[in-house]
Amino acid sequence: MKKVLLIMLLCIAALTTQSQERVGLLVKTNVLNALAKRPAISVEKTFKDKYGLELSYTTGELNWGRHYEFNGFLLRAKIYADDIETNSLIPFYGLYVGNLNKQIVSKGEVDNTGFFSIGRTLNFDANSLRTGANIGFLFIPKKRFILEGTTALGYGKYFNVKNYITNPSPKGYLDFQLWFSVGYYF
Repeated sequence: MKKVLLIMLLCIAALTTQSQERVGLLVKTNVLNALAKRPAISVEKTFKDKYGLELSYTTGELNWGRHYEFNGFLLRAKIYADDIETNSLIPFYGLYVGNLNKQIVSKGEVDNTGFFSIGRTLNFDANSLRTGANIGFLFIPKKRFILEGTTALGYGKYFNVKNYITNPSPKGYLDFQLWFSVGYYF
């Protein structure tokens, strides 16, 4: 997977050096991932001030009702509603595909309420392939500085599941993402 990331980053760098566009490359981080104790980094290449292709890597650990560790890559294709300009709020929409490696351990005690999985005993490691749609906005308040909000909804399918308890292995999950990113563009 590291080789794939390196090849993709080299391709984006090659496209950037050939680009004569005003906004060519955005580097950003999801500040909400600080809740997961680890960084998330994204690199986006824009084309013709209307389209974007973003590659993200995220990793983290949450301990809210269960122990949840994750890491994975995400590739987002974006279509901006307006040209990318300074001092304007630019909405976008698009599709995403990615992988997510998970380790989830929870002891069911109270209630089965979804994300926190309280009430359901889980103990598994799995890889997953996820895909869905995303919407959001890009704001460039000053030259070179960016703010971006993104939400996405999709479905993830597990594979290579290592289940450590007798419960049935999980098959898939609802993939919800909420990102608030700050960054810099070149």
